[in-house]
Amino acid sequence: MNRATVQWADLSDEHILDLRFGDLGLKIPGSPIAPCIRQLSHELKQRGLVFRPHCWLSDDWFSPDGIPGIALPFYMAHPRLQHLELNQMLEVEGGTAEWCMRILRHETGHAIENAYRLRRLRRRQELFGKSSKAYPDWYTPQPYSKRYVVHLDMWYAQSHPDEDFAETFAVWLDPDSNWKLRYATVARVSKTSVC
Repeated sequence: MNRATVQWADLSDEHILDLRFGDLGLKIPGSPIAPCIRQLSHELKQRGLVFRPHCWLSDDWFSPDGIPGIALPFYMAHPRLQHLELNQMLEVEGGTAEWCMRILRHETGHAIENAYRLRRLRRRQELFGKSSKAYPDWYTPQPYSKRYVVHLDMWYAQSHPDEDFAETFAVWLDPDSNWKLRYATVARVSKTSVC
């Protein structure tokens, strides 16, 4: 841990909130999220993919349109900031290793789609829909629908074609998802309706 980190880590929440992001001296290597990024790299390798998303610290989880990378919330880089996030937001999104991996797999779906421009492919559009569809202000999940995978909470795959792709990629990438068995019936139904 570097000296700058030690200096602010013992401050009160109020004092930390007064600091600028750049004053924190955060880095991904050696941080609590680094093992999850290594795990993600391992999972991608196990699936035979050479793609590795670029990761950087930001204010939230996201993968910007057209960028083959993932923004990670800065609070994931230090336990003290995770504690502050919990105090402020009453939860730490991605705060457990399992939850973090779920989000990383999902965001990697967006990043790989950006890297290879997959949303332009006709087959991708047939299976998931067009990216040009407007994101809804809100959506009503259909919990019993068999048309979508379930990975993140609130049946997120149902919200937009890009989220459907990212969620499907995440389920496929997760070595513990048992997706072939879990979605076997869905795959048979989808193949007959798409072909």
